[in-house]
Amino acid sequence: MSALPSAVSRTGADTSGGAVKAPTFSFVIPALNEAADIAATLEATLAQRLPASEVIVVDGGSTDGTREIVRRYAGRGPVRLLEQRGRTGVGAARNAGIHAATGDVIVALNADVRPPPDFLERLAEAYVTGHDCVSVESRVENLSDAFGRFIQAEHELRYGPGREVGWTEGFSCRRELALRAPFPEEIPGAGGEDVVFFDRLRALGAAWRLERSIVVTHRTPSTLRDFWRQWRGRGRAVPYLERRVFGLPAGVVVARRALAALWSLTLALTVVGPLLGAWRRARRSPRGLRDLPAFWALDHVRMAAHRSGEWAGLLRMAREGRAQP
Repeated sequence: MSALPSAVSRTGADTSGGAVKAPTFSFVIPALNEAADIAATLEATLAQRLPASEVIVVDGGSTDGTREIVRRYAGRGPVRLLEQRGRTGVGAARNAGIHAATGDVIVALNADVRPPPDFLERLAEAYVTGHDCVSVESRVENLSDAFGRFIQAEHELRYGPGREVGWTEGFSCRRELALRAPFPEEIPGAGGEDVVFFDRLRALGAAWRLERSIVVTHRTPSTLRDFWRQWRGRGRAVPYLERRVFGLPAGVVVARRALAALWSLTLALTVVGPLLGAWRRARRSPRGLRDLPAFWALDHVRMAAHRSGEWAGLLRMAREGRAQP
């Protein structure tokens, strides 16, 4: 696949008498305490051979120097810092960035995602052929640790060739559609808002393309503490998603979470099921079956963190409900 159709120039100028104009692109990056990753991500956005119109970082109240790093980049090209008061969640941050953007196409990046230099060139080809949103492939960078290998193996197991993938790292869509199908803002933190956004786009009839030949890389947690926090955060979002986005009755949400906890406990007490899952992931690891024990243990940690987060989310919603007049 060529980087850009021959009839499209990098500037969008008509080079063949009947060229289709290339769209302009805006990167939107939500950030909350991302000092360890944000610089590398900004470097990757600024290294694009087809320059972005803007790179908007939406900070949700970082306390670790993230904003200071972004401000240093603001003098290098189109980087902008958009500050939000309070920790409003990833959905709200992305919506704020989309409203502030001016590009034809929004590229939603997490703060640990690095697009390759030809990323926007490759995306442009999909958009000039009439697509409205594009999903791409992703790869974990930190395969030197078991956490990264576990996440990459899980990705290949769930979303490998032959499986339909909607939202992905490096997802992009036309801004006009993103404004009509905003991210849900009812979810604190991050978890599920991206899938809801994609489903809303498809409900509007958006022409979608999955382009696995375009690959972005990303970093995953590389310590047990960060791994636990990530999965607990995702679990905490589930009750909000079910109750406030999907509108399920409170009793149904509690029952579903209780059944999920019971199922996880049942799996934890068995041997064959978890070992089979670890074996299937280990087969996709660079270390092969040597990762079997680590993957077995990490799967249990992930389940425990996720269920812990779900119940934390339920308790938080209950407290919020009591606090309302």
